[in-house]
Amino acid sequence: MCGIIGYIGNKKASNVILNGLKRLEYRGYDSCGIASIFNDIEVRKNVGKVLEVSEKENFPEMNGNIGIGHSRWATHGKITKDNSHPHFDCTKEICIAHNGIISNYKELKETLIQNGHIFTSETDTEVIPHIIEEELKKFNELNEENYILGIQNAIKRLKGTYALLILHKKFPDMLVGIRNESPLILGISKEECFIGSDISAFLDYTKTAIPLNDMDIAVFNKKGGKNIDLKLLNNGKIVKRDVLKLDWDIESAEKGGFEHFMLKEIMEEPEILKNSIEISKGEIEELSKAVNNCDKIYITAMGTSLHAGMVFEYWFSKLGKLVIPIDSSEFLIKGIVDEKTLVIGITQSGETYDTIKALKYAKEKGAKTATIVNVLGSTATREADITIMMGSGIEIAVCATKTFMSQLVILYRLFIEYGKNIGIDMSSYEKELLNIPKYISKVLNERENIKELSKNLNAKNYLFVSKGINLPNALEGALKFKEITYLHAEGMSSSFLKHGTISLIDENMDTVALLPPTNSELFSSVTSNIEEIMARKGKVISISPIKNDELTIKVPDVLEEISPFIYAPVCQLLAYYKAVELKRDVDKPRGLAKSVTVE
Repeated sequence: MCGIIGYIGNKKASNVILNGLKRLEYRGYDSCGIASIFNDIEVRKNVGKVLEVSEKENFPEMNGNIGIGHSRWATHGKITKDNSHPHFDCTKEICIAHNGIISNYKELKETLIQNGHIFTSETDTEVIPHIIEEELKKFNELNEENYILGIQNAIKRLKGTYALLILHKKFPDMLVGIRNESPLILGISKEECFIGSDISAFLDYTKTAIPLNDMDIAVFNKKGGKNIDLKLLNNGKIVKRDVLKLDWDIESAEKGGFEHFMLKEIMEEPEILKNSIEISKGEIEELSKAVNNCDKIYITAMGTSLHAGMVFEYWFSKLGKLVIPIDSSEFLIKGIVDEKTLVIGITQSGETYDTIKALKYAKEKGAKTATIVNVLGSTATREADITIMMGSGIEIAVCATKTFMSQLVILYRLFIEYGKNIGIDMSSYEKELLNIPKYISKVLNERENIKELSKNLNAKNYLFVSKGINLPNALEGALKFKEITYLHAEGMSSSFLKHGTISLIDENMDTVALLPPTNSELFSSVTSNIEEIMARKGKVISISPIKNDELTIKVPDVLEEISPFIYAPVCQLLAYYKAVELKRDVDKPRGLAKSVTVE
């Protein structure tokens, strides 16, 4: 979940790493640190966000042209200076930054303490430099070859997930990176190289990238010259990996005049969806054929991506095809998978731990796999048989907005393609596909009205309710609301209220109701449920195609099948404006990270 970056070149490493950490801060922001080599290894780190720590520790003052950096999202140990990365071994000659979780660290730590090692933190990470230290002591001579061999032997003792960056005082011209089930990608140019958790860490400097596979070891060696030697190893053998030419522009990660990235990314949705409508045509056709050849389909995803999969379930039910959306962390427990199963993993980052694990499990069982993803070269793209890019561009805010909309577009296109494949007239759905960006623009033009209406949300507890194809949007609306306002919210079917939850309704519980389009047979049903809430003095803000009162947010009255596209931005904006009113850190909500790369 943390962000790591390494640099080797001719620039001042601390400046490059500081810039990269700012780009990676969405992955973790409770503490950070930098290590660089200049005669000795110097580490500066502290609690706080990147710029706060830089001001405390004066990162730009650090010397050296080789270094590593880390922005932490705490998993083991409290948020303290000692627990922040990078970490040393006993000799202070080996220094590492780590993203992931070492699951057997307790056993390793006990053994290391018995062997005389002294620990200064509560983290699982700190066992790693001490294990490397032990392995290197086994050699009579510590040369470069033995150094790499010692690292290889050390990681064999680790269980869990890790992306590692390693510095050694005795090898001041070398930077080593290792990947195992945690994202790590190289950025390459002739005179400088980068290695980071995410492409955005080095897009300012190069658009040439090499994604690493599991158990790859990248060894950068400067050896005093301008050019840098790169060697990639796996199981002790030299390997080659694909080189990617990136077309992302780092300017797309700037706020563009908006107060927050989240608002900017919501406002980008109409334009982004035009791209999502056009890309990956061949891959969607291929996936549609795979749907036709399977007995059952699972959508495996987490959080927002899972809600997109739930909408897909409703679309495919209209074509008589059963789709089972399933929480990825539950997939290994209850997924029934064989050679006639199709498993589609949806993950914005392509690195979501539980979804990657589900895809690997499905492949082991002989299932056909696909992924819908936003990051080229991510783990999901290499695990799945079929990769469909979402085309959302970089999304900086932790809260997923435009990527959710892109996921819906890709799934809606798959719905259309499969319907055509089985001989159903999908022309009305195809026509509306092209109108979706226009409809969303109309919704976004009402953002000032939504802002004013959000001020009427004054409770501490909230319900988001709907029925049918917008039930997933009620779940998603509640998720958005609680993750950035820090107020309790839950989503459910409006009919489910009377089966227990309606007992909570009073003047202290506000409800956001998503009324279906007027062409839906569910419109009157949801309306009736709202009346039951109001009869119990519950305040209701309705998102509706019909303006009922001053607490109604009016949206275009569209075909029911595309209504999820229209209702989602309203829920996003309600959450955003309420969070701003409450002075929350909208782009970096507490306790959350953009890419969940641990279990």
